Amino acid sequence: MIRCRSTILVAVFLACVPVAPGQPVVLEWAERLVRNVQSTSFPELAKKDIRIDQFTSDSDYFQARFSIPRFILGRRMRYVIRVNSGATLLPAPEDARQAIVAHELAHLAYYAKGNRLHLLALLRFPAKGFRERFEKRADVEALRRGYAQGLKEYRVWLYEHVPPGTLPEKRRDYLSPAEIDALERSTRR
Repeated sequence: MIRCRSTILVAVFLACVPVAPGQPVVLEWAERLVRNVQSTSFPELAKKDIRIDQFTSDSDYFQARFSIPRFILGRRMRYVIRVNSGATLLPAPEDARQAIVAHELAHLAYYAKGNRLHLLALLRFPAKGFRERFEKRADVEALRRGYAQGLKEYRVWLYEHVPPGTLPEKRRDYLSPAEIDALERSTRR
């Protein structure tokens, strides 16, 4: 249990850490991409304070966060889409990038919905079963908003670009192209 609490505390701390001084300004393409998907597919987020930030990782390319200090202090919530600053993301197909941004915006829509106390449920995020349900729910929301083909393209691209050690986790936590196809077929009936 102590290890789990330590993991949660580290995750909370890292979610609050700003980009270090001297890092380049967020890539303009990422800002345009997020704003475009937000304005066309997530009208409920139009008046939300959403920032774009950078991070580095060899296995994650986008992340959705909310401001822990603002949550705790009861201030107006601020949300962040974090974009991997590595160049490996640029060759991903445009539809794939739009779809994964829709997935991340689905997380922000969940964070912004209703009373902020529901966000305390995210303390269970380190648990595999919870993380899998949480991520697949965002996938389903992206599919519902028309990003099925792009999400399939993103997963194919992702499987080729993540380190082999993280591939099983990606396959477990997110919908696969076959699962996306199956969901698409079932909703057309």
